[in-house]
Amino acid sequence: MADLLVIRHGEPTLSGVFLGSLDPGLSETGWKQARAIQLDSAWPVYASPLRRAQETASVFRTPVTLIEEFREISYGPWEGLRWDEIEQRFPEEAARKLADWLGYTVPGAESWSAFRKRVAVGLRRIEGSAIVVAHLGVNSVLRELSSGESPLNFQQDYGGLVRLKL
Repeated sequence: MADLLVIRHGEPTLSGVFLGSLDPGLSETGWKQARAIQLDSAWPVYASPLRRAQETASVFRTPVTLIEEFREISYGPWEGLRWDEIEQRFPEEAARKLADWLGYTVPGAESWSAFRKRVAVGLRRIEGSAIVVAHLGVNSVLRELSSGESPLNFQQDYGGLVRLKL
């Protein structure tokens, strides 16, 4: 049985909005959160190709393998918007999303099922125990794939670490 140490990237420069596939780097607070991650492990490190994850992974001072499939879910036209802006601009879509978060796909966004399949493909690229630096959505899928727990119940702070058994 392998272990995954799953880390959420530090706080990005753009926060309080649906980031999805947008690519901001870490804020000053995000860099502090990343540097506060103390792991004594020789395990390989894998990360999302998005800057906020790569910058967080850089604190490990070891080669990082980027896994394209660990890119955060795309929210399409919602990216860069706060929830109140989404409700204003897309009231019907926002209501439908709230009613069925994983089942409803905003036009122009990535479906949860396609996202889940993509993350599962990325997970198969990891052999043995490893450190993964990714995003809240990706990490919720990794936990679901390892334990069967609903991604809707998953919470993880910026710079937070969760240990999963595979």
